[in-house]
Amino acid sequence: MTPRELANEHSKKHNARTTGRDSDAFKKIRELQDRIKMLEEVAEDLVEESDIYDRRRIWNKAKEAKL
Repeated sequence: MTPRELANEHSKKHNARTTGRDSDAFKKIRELQDRIKMLEEVAEDLVEESDIYDRRRIWNKAKEAKL
């Protein structure tokens, strides 16, 4: 076998061993990215709700001060 053939054979064996792991890693990365996106959306909703709460609280204090 020539050195090139040996290298090709090694590459084939290496690719066969790592293909499944790579796809699992990419799947896990995609799952984590989706989870991060979901958490960011929840955080944005919480911030928006807290802003509304703060505005209501300020409005109620202003109304009480006028009474």
